[in-house]
Amino acid sequence: MAPTPKPAAKKQQSLTSFFTPKTVNGLAAVFQKESEARAKARSPSSKDAASPSRKRPLEDPEKENEQPEKALKKARADDAEDVESSTFFSKTSANQSSPSRARTERYRYDDSNPRNTQEAQENAQEDEDAQEKRRQNELHKKFVKKLGHPDALAWRRRLQDDAPAGDDEEADGEGDEDEASAPKTKAKKKGSKTGKLTPMEIQFLDIKRKHLDTILIVEVGYKFRFFGEDARIAAKELSIVCIPGKMRYYEHPSEAHLDRFASASIPVHRLPVHAKRLVAAGHKVGVVRQIETAALKKAGDNRNTPFIRKLTNLYTKGTYIDENGELDQGSGSGAPSGGYLLCITETKAKGWGTDEKVDVGILAVQPATGDIIYDNFEDGFMRSEIETRLLHISPCEFLIVGDLTKGTDKLVQHLSGSSTNVFGDRSRVERVPKGKTMAAEAYSHVTQFYADKLKENTQDETAAALLDKVLKLPEPVTICLSAMINHLQEYGLEHIFDLTKYFQSFSTRSHMLINGTTLESLEVYRNSTDHSEKGSLFWALDKTITRPGHRLLRKWVGRPLLDQELLEGRLAAVEELLEKQSTAPVAQLEALLANAKTDLERSLIRIYYGKCTRPELVSVLQALQKVASHYSTVKSPSDAPFTSSLLKDAICALPQILDTVISYLEQINLGAARKDDKYGFFRDEYQTEDMQDHQLGIAHVEHELDGHRAVAAEKIKKKTVEYVTVAGIEYLIEVPNSDIKNVPASWSKISGTKKLSRFHTPEILRLITERDQHREALAAACDKAFKDLLAAISADYQPLRDAVSALATLDCLLSLAKVAAQPGYSRPSFLPSSSDPTISITNGRHAIAEHTLEGGYIPFSTKLAHPSPLAHLITGPNMGGKSSFVRALALIVLLAQVGSFVPADALSLTLCDAIHTRTGARDNLFAGESTFMVEVSETARILRSAGPRSLVILDELGRGTSTHDGAAIAQAVLQHVVTETRCLTLFITHYQNLARVAEGLDGVKNVHMKFKAEKGADGEEEVTFLYEVGEGVAHRSYGLNVARLARIPKKVIEVASLKSSQMEQEMRTRRLKGICRTLSDVMDNGPDQLDHLVSSIEQL
Repeated sequence: MAPTPKPAAKKQQSLTSFFTPKTVNGLAAVFQKESEARAKARSPSSKDAASPSRKRPLEDPEKENEQPEKALKKARADDAEDVESSTFFSKTSANQSSPSRARTERYRYDDSNPRNTQEAQENAQEDEDAQEKRRQNELHKKFVKKLGHPDALAWRRRLQDDAPAGDDEEADGEGDEDEASAPKTKAKKKGSKTGKLTPMEIQFLDIKRKHLDTILIVEVGYKFRFFGEDARIAAKELSIVCIPGKMRYYEHPSEAHLDRFASASIPVHRLPVHAKRLVAAGHKVGVVRQIETAALKKAGDNRNTPFIRKLTNLYTKGTYIDENGELDQGSGSGAPSGGYLLCITETKAKGWGTDEKVDVGILAVQPATGDIIYDNFEDGFMRSEIETRLLHISPCEFLIVGDLTKGTDKLVQHLSGSSTNVFGDRSRVERVPKGKTMAAEAYSHVTQFYADKLKENTQDETAAALLDKVLKLPEPVTICLSAMINHLQEYGLEHIFDLTKYFQSFSTRSHMLINGTTLESLEVYRNSTDHSEKGSLFWALDKTITRPGHRLLRKWVGRPLLDQELLEGRLAAVEELLEKQSTAPVAQLEALLANAKTDLERSLIRIYYGKCTRPELVSVLQALQKVASHYSTVKSPSDAPFTSSLLKDAICALPQILDTVISYLEQINLGAARKDDKYGFFRDEYQTEDMQDHQLGIAHVEHELDGHRAVAAEKIKKKTVEYVTVAGIEYLIEVPNSDIKNVPASWSKISGTKKLSRFHTPEILRLITERDQHREALAAACDKAFKDLLAAISADYQPLRDAVSALATLDCLLSLAKVAAQPGYSRPSFLPSSSDPTISITNGRHAIAEHTLEGGYIPFSTKLAHPSPLAHLITGPNMGGKSSFVRALALIVLLAQVGSFVPADALSLTLCDAIHTRTGARDNLFAGESTFMVEVSETARILRSAGPRSLVILDELGRGTSTHDGAAIAQAVLQHVVTETRCLTLFITHYQNLARVAEGLDGVKNVHMKFKAEKGADGEEEVTFLYEVGEGVAHRSYGLNVARLARIPKKVIEVASLKSSQMEQEMRTRRLKGICRTLSDVMDNGPDQLDHLVSSIEQL
């Protein structure tokens, strides 16, 4: 029997109705179907006739003889089904039905008047055109609303391109206990209302609106999540998946079709790693945590509300101290930053152009160590003073108070935005406004801040001195201090300003001030090739073992001493360590430093801030115990195994903290602390009353749970039952499925298998809830006790920090002793301060070059002294070693005043109060200054700053302009430093006439770099550099020889050689003519022109 075609007909009807346009008015459709049904009833054979309004499906043969009434009912039912069709077709039918009807109307057969038919077709065509135009207008409006705004295409492209593939585990769904995780964003149905935000998203938006400049990491269940634009940034920086969605945190037409935020997620245990990466990339990062647990929430009054979330942590480059260790300094090869957060403010400029003056105040804070540097100074239009301080401090973050002048702002942008030229990575910049009454408000704010500290420490004498010291700060520094306190309060680090012992003035006269130009030209902190630390003076000296020692040595190198007594003490300590380098005392000191691997300086400040973890605290205390017990027998400086007072004082400071450290370690259960077990962290006798109460409560509940087994066994008619734990769910009672009939109805089935089921009784549920509440309360009590312990240790921060500083001093001295042990190093000899300025070097070498060159460095000997020679005028061939010679001399002087041995057979000198250099040729595009402008500006600063006890180095001054102008400027400057300033000077030049002028200046000596010039096998002149300093003048620079070494094409060199010979001949001819004219004048006018004649002959 053939299958009935009824299902096929139904399927055909369904498909046809899907593609058939629907009419707008459902009643009209019913009437239309009724007329079709009647016509069909009258003429059954007309089933294939075309419908005037829609295509009809093929009818089932068995239904061809249906009665008209039945067909009418079916038509009405079909129409009702059509009226209830999808939202899309019901909404668009107004635009689609009329054109469709008009298109089919023209093909309808009409046996009436042809003219009427033609008119009807024309009317239908006009109606169709109007309807089509309206439909296109509607589509255009929809397009503009969805994709017509200016950044729509860029936004779409960003969704596709900026969501890199990430870890699969982080692309999985997230769970939460109060709200479902955001599903993948999908477009809303047409006509639906705007997507409603979840309670968690509302919480997020409330926090985000207050911190729009911060990337928020939100705790949601067992993951941390990013939302909106934060998710896009996190996906790019962390290489994780970003689920597309709304990027903006406000309504925008381009995102009207989206009902969820874009999101990305990371596992809980990866938070420190990812937060650190975002901070190192220069972002401000905030962590939003759930501050209540599920158990306490269930027992509280807010059980039906979302978890309470708050911003608990904020991090930037300058304030990130939550992880033991320093931030990565980016991918650049530059030297690392100093970790300082620097606040700067200045007054409006006075004067104009080169006479411009600004009053600047700075305050730099290093939260990781507690160091604070401040200064107030006046700077000129070159902003050299600001540049000097920024290069010394190397801040990783700027806080700018008010508007800076154009020159200062450009300098800050240049230094902070450079990834290779300055700090090794881009620095973060924040700005805060500065009102007209800022000075008065800052004074009041700072006074109140320290007055509150004074109230908290009424018995502390050091606390009473806080306010007095702060009130003496200059007004610009007070403004910076107030702004910095407000800024650090956001991060919970404002307590760093309690440590006023570590307030240091940058401009103290106990140290030599090395300006920024000198730091760069002498390569003190980084080399001039790739701007990394390798190849710098600090790199050559750094043999330290500990991180505090590394940081202290960096300060020593950048701030040489001006106190001769301190210098002699440091040199005596280095010499004693050098002499005893193979003895037991030095071996004992090396063992102490080798065991101090923990960065104690950073860890102590983390304890002070209350951010230390339990394992870290134990590690720090044990490291301090090792340090203190290493010299436990030393009770006074005389007990130390050294004779140097500096070494004895440093060693004596270590064992003084031993009793304090042991008293804290006695309170701690070391095994539990290493496992970060908060419940067993304290020993029993040091547990607080709250901890003991909740532990008893937990024990009582567990006892009741154990007793409840007998009651449960009686309920299910068994002798005994045992609790099992499955999938982390405790206290389950297993019942075989054959005995399921004995289980009370009040028991809750948790899980089961084919053979058994697992249940919780109402009493078990109640007791588990009570136990969880005790556990949560116990955890809170343990956290409070731990914070109280950190606060107690913070009260002893000062003696603990002093011991760490003593350890760093020992590390630096031992490092300098290792440098002194190298071949050819000797102890410098300082002349009395009453002596005339003198620098005398015997067989000196370049402190850096001898470590980087494959061959040995050829030594030099020289002497600068008052009254003569005050200055050396240095000539010689290109690449002859002139610049290396002057830099080597400056580095030897710097090393001596750091307290280090020097690479020379002998050095005697008086203390230099400054080292000024003007070397190289560079422009300053960010300030709009040409090469020559930079050259003369730096020279002008030297002429203003240098004193009789300064060392000045000028390398090829005047090269940036014409020969005559350059020679004139060089001659005038040389005369000024020799006759007016009368400072020790090294002056390099290629101007021959300047060398002749120098012979007539008292205190100037002509020296040159020795060489040999010989004819080669090919007849060309070959120059051999001897790299030795000799007296006299080098009359040629041999630039063609350097061109040959640089592999300039031979034809070019031949042409240059010919031109050089021609120019020399022309110069000689002009001089001969001048001599003839002078001789004629002598014959005519007498002996007055005789001196001129002699000078002309010497020039020839």
